[in-house]
Amino acid sequence: MSVRIADFASWSALGPDSAAFTPADPPPTSHDAAFPPTGARTVPGFDPAVEIGPKGIRSMDRATAFAVATAGRLLHRSEPADRARTGLVLATTAGSLQTMLDLGTDSLTKAKPHQIDPGRIPVGVMNYAAGQCAIHHRLTGPNVTIPGGRSAMALALRFSQRLLASGRVDQVLCGASEEATPARAWLEHRARPPAAPASPIGEGCVMLRLVAANGVPGPRITAVTTELALPGTDPAAALETALRRALAAARTGPEVVRAIATGADLDGHAEAETEALQAVFGPSARRLTAHAHLGDTSAATAGFALLALLETAAAERRPSGEAFAATTIDRRGLACCLIGRT
Repeated sequence: MSVRIADFASWSALGPDSAAFTPADPPPTSHDAAFPPTGARTVPGFDPAVEIGPKGIRSMDRATAFAVATAGRLLHRSEPADRARTGLVLATTAGSLQTMLDLGTDSLTKAKPHQIDPGRIPVGVMNYAAGQCAIHHRLTGPNVTIPGGRSAMALALRFSQRLLASGRVDQVLCGASEEATPARAWLEHRARPPAAPASPIGEGCVMLRLVAANGVPGPRITAVTTELALPGTDPAAALETALRRALAAARTGPEVVRAIATGADLDGHAEAETEALQAVFGPSARRLTAHAHLGDTSAATAGFALLALLETAAAERRPSGEAFAATTIDRRGLACCLIGRT
């Protein structure tokens, strides 16, 4: 099912709703001693008390605050909608890894019998951010959290397509949120595959307001596909299969795809991704890499790549309706592809 992107909002190292995902100079990288040598690219000037309000934010981790603030901006800008028929699908790697680590540390180091603060336990659950979005914005429609690392945003988009096709909702807020904390930074640093670049940890949130296309013009997602490369098999073949399936589902020929946003290099699959793209689109396909400026935003990578494609097309005044693609291969070998039109 083709779904239309009615609006989008984001927070990143470039600020709120940046219109330039490929600036001449990348945002500054912080080299705080608590982070790995690669550093971190954090969201500048983000104050939850200002963006959300002072009520109910004391226990929020940073990723949750990003999600609640971004959802609020989207809902504020849209026409009045039935909150009972508004779905929320939020992608993540594992929720707030810093909160989970802090709770685990407290359980081992705090004095008995009250080892940890029970009020912090809900914050360590993966669906805490999605739940807070629903509470703060009175969303009583379907509320879904999809963990999946680099592939999570693609999986969230596919779930959103199905949710809209089911008729249960009129619109879906679909996004991903990640925070740059020492816990997440060190886990990513230690787990980084040998072939992956030494990228600084990134953070932020990207969220789309999706509605059924219904023949209305505007940017849209026309197909999302995945293909798993089992251990010992070729990830390039898996991505090529996912690409061809997505193009067939979108009824789009590879020759009309004008730009491709890539992300497999962050998980050490740059060569496999290039091989698959050349096999399907030829050697001259234009490629964008939003994460080169934003850092490693994990579950939000595909979301920022999608915004980069849309905003680059708008900045270059490309005609509406042009096809684009976004691809990635995560560390498990799951190849993801989305096809859309501006």
